[in-house]
Amino acid sequence: MRILADYHTHTRYSHGRGTIEDNVKSAIQKGLKVIGITDHGSAYLEYGINKLDYKKMREIVDRLNEKYAGAIQILLGIEANIIDQEGNLDVDDMILKNHDILLAGFHFDIAYKDLLLEVRSKMKRHENIQSKIDQGLYEEMIEINTQAMTDAVKKYPIHILTHAGDQQPIDIEKVCKVLEKTNTDLEINNFHKFPTIGQLKIASTFQNINFVISSDAHRPKDVGNFTKALKVLKKSGLNIERVKNIVKDEK
Repeated sequence: MRILADYHTHTRYSHGRGTIEDNVKSAIQKGLKVIGITDHGSAYLEYGINKLDYKKMREIVDRLNEKYAGAIQILLGIEANIIDQEGNLDVDDMILKNHDILLAGFHFDIAYKDLLLEVRSKMKRHENIQSKIDQGLYEEMIEINTQAMTDAVKKYPIHILTHAGDQQPIDIEKVCKVLEKTNTDLEINNFHKFPTIGQLKIASTFQNINFVISSDAHRPKDVGNFTKALKVLKKSGLNIERVKNIVKDEK
């Protein structure tokens, strides 16, 4: 079994530590054939990209594709944020015209504009959400989050939905029903370890959904690191042939 692509990596342009070329070099060393440079959207507080830098990133990626032609393909993308309950993303026409791959998901730091803002601002990232609020509100959050996520994949040409279920609770079954219609891949994320084993078992019952496995690397050395995600994949029982960037070794 080999993994040929890592579609989800970050650089200094957002929350990462290395340059675009640092990530590319690491990917080549790991034997990858495709790498995605997918920095955080601008709504991600202090960690998001400066939109003015995106054309510069496009120029760098184009130059590096020429430099490393034959060794690897470099895709410029973005990990956009779902910013409100209508499923809008923090991308504009300039980014949509200049990207190769569009990822999107929730990040806890980005609250909805008008709903549950006070509740969300009081919750810490790694604490159990359900224990913080009553069951009725928790169920309402699931409904709202699910609607926002499904609306996002209907509105935008999203290639990959990132770490679904992390930081904002969702109904994975309802999300998967929409992913089947929009041809959006579901990510198995190494950094966040989402979706969970249980969520993947549910998602695997939807035969028209494809999956990708991603490092979500924030350091060059973590590009191509799928160790934790592979453990989740194995325990879920999902057929690896449904993971688009995995190929079986020839016998």
